[in-house]
Amino acid sequence: MSIQEPNRPIIPRKRPRINLSPPVVPPSLRVSDITTFLQRSARDENDAANKVRERVLSCLCRPPTEFLEHPEFGPSWQLVSTQWKVALANLASDLPPYTSTSITMKGGRSHNYDANIMYYQDTTLIGTRKIEFKYGGTSIDALPQFLSLQVKVGMFNETYDTFWYHIYLDRYLACDPELTDPKPSLETYLQCVTKTSYSVLPFFAKLKEREVFFQSEKNEVVNQSIADYLERYGSSIDLSEFSKKVVSTQSDKVYLLWSNNQFYIDRISTTEPMTFHGIRNGNVIEVQSGPTLYRLLLRWRNHKGILNPAWQISMKRETE
Repeated sequence: MSIQEPNRPIIPRKRPRINLSPPVVPPSLRVSDITTFLQRSARDENDAANKVRERVLSCLCRPPTEFLEHPEFGPSWQLVSTQWKVALANLASDLPPYTSTSITMKGGRSHNYDANIMYYQDTTLIGTRKIEFKYGGTSIDALPQFLSLQVKVGMFNETYDTFWYHIYLDRYLACDPELTDPKPSLETYLQCVTKTSYSVLPFFAKLKEREVFFQSEKNEVVNQSIADYLERYGSSIDLSEFSKKVVSTQSDKVYLLWSNNQFYIDRISTTEPMTFHGIRNGNVIEVQSGPTLYRLLLRWRNHKGILNPAWQISMKRETE
């Protein structure tokens, strides 16, 4: 696999005539929410800020006049709205002239992208673009991850959650004498460990309640389990299956990244074969694909050793 084209700032094209039908504004959207595009949030506030940015995106095709003309926040709305229209025009470079656009948000775990952008010539739909919005950075390389896969995906002969259950879960429980709840059956454990709510089973609720006790000992067990798993199985990764996951989630998706008060466009194509490159830091599998190096970080998304072990996947491009 390789990057289809080098990332570059968006070059303005002639903007289309704007549809004059009333804008659709989310009830929870406030005029001041535009500041989330222009001010960095604290790390523990990132998720909340991203949700606000998605609400802003949902009305950028036709922002309300009162937002654009607001005495305090109007200039910020005008800036982001103008850059948005420039970005959409560049994404439509292979389409016939269009007269309006609309957006349908598609976020959530059931989708691999954030929104559909629809292009219309009068009332006729002439094109659609799937977009993934990211705040910060000018390319996919800058993202801590572009894809997350649960460990249950079939890339290895034994999945990490099964490996953890059989070899390391008892060691984790032995770190804390208060963890006396019986270990669930393997079938029940595997059904529950991929959830995000600790109340899915009293066993997991107790793990979360006791997380801070003997935490360094517990973390050591988790870190050892990951290093052990990658040493045993990392080089046997099913590259065909991994390639399928990247293709199915990325092949028709475009990234719009907001940075430096403008949008940048980036995308991934699926042309180069993959080869195993190595293990890094005891927790990352590296896979080479042409000039692209994929990094599969094995981590627990909802607190170490408790819930939702997953592959956090990022990428770096080789530069000449």
